[in-house]
Amino acid sequence: SGSVYGVVAGRALAGAFAACVPVAQSGVTDIVSTDQTALGLSRVSAAAQLGVVVGPLASATFQEGFEALGVPHARCLPAVFVLNALNALFVLAQMTLMDRRGKRSAPTIDTADNKSATKQEKGQASVASITENADDTQQEGTLRYAQAMLRTITIVVGWTAILSNSIYGLFAPRFMGFKQAQLSATYSAAAVLMVLTQIIFPRLVAKVGEHHACTLGILSVGTGIGGLSLIKMQPIHSLLYMLNRSGAAIADTSTAALVASASRGRDDRSRNLGLLTSTRAAARVFSPLISGKLYQLSRNDAVAPGALPYLIASCLCFAVAPLPSV
Repeated sequence: SGSVYGVVAGRALAGAFAACVPVAQSGVTDIVSTDQTALGLSRVSAAAQLGVVVGPLASATFQEGFEALGVPHARCLPAVFVLNALNALFVLAQMTLMDRRGKRSAPTIDTADNKSATKQEKGQASVASITENADDTQQEGTLRYAQAMLRTITIVVGWTAILSNSIYGLFAPRFMGFKQAQLSATYSAAAVLMVLTQIIFPRLVAKVGEHHACTLGILSVGTGIGGLSLIKMQPIHSLLYMLNRSGAAIADTSTAALVASASRGRDDRSRNLGLLTSTRAAARVFSPLISGKLYQLSRNDAVAPGALPYLIASCLCFAVAPLPSV
């Protein structure tokens, strides 16, 4: 597109239909066993974070490749976008074919024994349903509360992602003296660290469990995001930034694992994972506005310049950290 409106419209369409992460998460939880859920979700998250690391390099490589093939320089970047769109269509087609294969089941034969067994099972099920009705109602309320709690955690952790990227792009150059090269290196190092965190995430869950892993991740985010705004001495500042990003990786994946475990059946799990992603996306809509305003209010502060949004987010992290382990 040659206009700003075309770019905005394209981004809006891409965002509206970019539900690949919850679809992949739901697909993984359908394939793996319950005790392997953390492993499967961590691999999905690692792949997503790996795209952040590899994507810019791949884009530059393909642009050079198109130019070497004789494509005009002005058309090389649009060609990369077209290639990316074709790759997305290929992935969608592959996932559709996999879903169709999964839905195929072997035919059943209705014999006299099968019909008799079916009647007996129905009778047992009707008796059991009477006694389990009250328990199901109570469990439904508990699961609904758990989903709301996990979405609240997602909003808080999602806010710290904005502070760690967009607002940090203002904070670091002003108060840390970072140039663009240092800022880019920090972002890239954090992305690599988040990929590595996803690799060790299943071991962490095996040792402490999904609930405590989520709490640990949120506490790390709170410590890192608050500490980096107050401590500007290197290398402590950068270590706190990395602690914040690795904690966010743990918190995000463990939250998704808890959402999956607190769902009843495949359809409910897919719906809840989709709502989790939508909640995270919604947080990224309003949190930049709030963060930018708070940053402006505090950037000339004599005690902790620019730290106000970071400290508020840190306090919220410490407030919600105990929830997964309750």
